[in-house]
Amino acid sequence: MHFRKTVLVLVLFLAGPALGLAQNTLSADDVAKIRLVHKQYEEAWLKGDADGVRTLFTDDSVLLPPHAGKPWIGRKGLNEFWFAPDAPPTKITKLVVTLRSIGGDGQLAYAWGTDEVAWTTVQGDKTTSASHTGTFLNVLRKQPNGEWKISHHMWDDALAQP
Repeated sequence: MHFRKTVLVLVLFLAGPALGLAQNTLSADDVAKIRLVHKQYEEAWLKGDADGVRTLFTDDSVLLPPHAGKPWIGRKGLNEFWFAPDAPPTKITKLVVTLRSIGGDGQLAYAWGTDEVAWTTVQGDKTTSASHTGTFLNVLRKQPNGEWKISHHMWDDALAQP
């Protein structure tokens, strides 16, 4: 039985690249562009640039926030979740996105890591502050012009420590 497992692992290891299994074929240029997308994401939020945030996502993007109960799909979903016109004014005061891993095949990529975000919300005369740390996972697609855009964005909130 041990022999079979060893052979299976060896076959997958040797044949994996030919089959396209677990292969990271991103170029250094692709990795740099994916890092840039995440840097631009931070900068756009910190400047309060909603259009700048929107341009980093594909038209058919999917947001998968924690506790949302449903995915928010496309430009409409992105606008309803983050940029609803009737939502109270909100300002991102801190956003630190730390990439831990980037991989992919040259047309589709993933990036995951941690984030720290803080914001203020104004309702009437009252300003409230909130923050959280968590982890995120982004799936990105290479566009025909060579740019990378986020197609799926998922994040969580860190659990309170006892």
